[in-house]
Amino acid sequence: MAVDIGNSQTKMVVGDKVDEYSIVKQPSVIRRVMKLPVTNDESLKKIVSSLDDHLTVHITSPAIREGMDGIYVIGKKAMTTDLDEVQNMNIKLGNKHKHDIPIIMVISMIAQKAIQDSFDESGKLEETYNLECNLSTAIPASEFDFKKAKILEDRFLKGFHIVVVYIGDKKVSVTIDFTRVKVMQEGMPAIFALMVEKQEILDQHNQGREKTLHLADLKNLRLFHVDIGDGTNEYIPANGLNPILDACSGEKRGVGHATENAVMELSEKLDGMLGNINRQKFMDIYNDKSHHLHHDARRCFKTAKIGQANLILEDIMTKIGSKAGNDVDLILVYGGGSIQFREYLEDDLKAYAEQIRSNVLWVPEEIAVDLNAKGLHVLNHTVFFKNKKTVSK
Repeated sequence: MAVDIGNSQTKMVVGDKVDEYSIVKQPSVIRRVMKLPVTNDESLKKIVSSLDDHLTVHITSPAIREGMDGIYVIGKKAMTTDLDEVQNMNIKLGNKHKHDIPIIMVISMIAQKAIQDSFDESGKLEETYNLECNLSTAIPASEFDFKKAKILEDRFLKGFHIVVVYIGDKKVSVTIDFTRVKVMQEGMPAIFALMVEKQEILDQHNQGREKTLHLADLKNLRLFHVDIGDGTNEYIPANGLNPILDACSGEKRGVGHATENAVMELSEKLDGMLGNINRQKFMDIYNDKSHHLHHDARRCFKTAKIGQANLILEDIMTKIGSKAGNDVDLILVYGGGSIQFREYLEDDLKAYAEQIRSNVLWVPEEIAVDLNAKGLHVLNHTVFFKNKKTVSK
């Protein structure tokens, strides 16, 4: 599997072939509980099929800190519980390779996927499952070095991870053994995902242009990747498919920072009576048109996004000048944040690109969010786990 451990959402791509895969997604939040939530009285088939909505697990893992073994509600289920107790990744501190949350998210989602796939195939629930997994994932360029990557690789490889999944009144034990693991920089896998897409994704970009851009052209261009995430932005200069490693960098920018600023502004509007809500809960309000705070949330978020967009533009201009000497054929913009910031960033970025005789390719919304996870999936089958060992026991 390939896993994009986002600060907002964890995305896992599972598949035996490059063009045959499924994607599992969960908000990157967990909550530790002292007792099991009340179970519903639904059929086993319905509970298993909707397992991602009420994922409750007991974790025993050598990869997490001592004393952290225990019962957790994961992702969507954690969002429906006491928000004061919900844990998400601190986007200001970084150090994703040291967090327990990514480990807990990944092994819980693997267990969920294994149970659902097995049940779909056989129509029955086993008491135990034993899995061997090849895993690729990534950490931000702002914290990446090979030593930190190895720390995270070794955490996954450190023995057996046991996830007991609670399904109604049943307990299912899933033992996960990671046999090979690869950790790389966020942003770098995206180009490999683009190379297996269809040419139609460039139709909007090519509209009205004298010269048509083809996906195959990307292999021969001087590129500057702008991967806009939740907690970090990755800035990756590359010659075609080859990143210039010494020039890669990242900054603590993105949707999460805009969201936190918007939460503070909304709280001020309500004279401090907003309550303790996290980034994910704010986005629920923002997306829920029926919520009584929806319009206030939209206004606060717009102001915050404009501020972040200005900072991102400054980042791009500074880094292209210092890291690439303004010698860039194409600025490639993607990531979940590229959707949120497009309205406030695209025109100014295109004006800058024109100044340095470059162009901007804004990756279409329908593929921008999953580009890193899909790129890792492509690399799993073409590089990482193809007839050779990466990091193994």
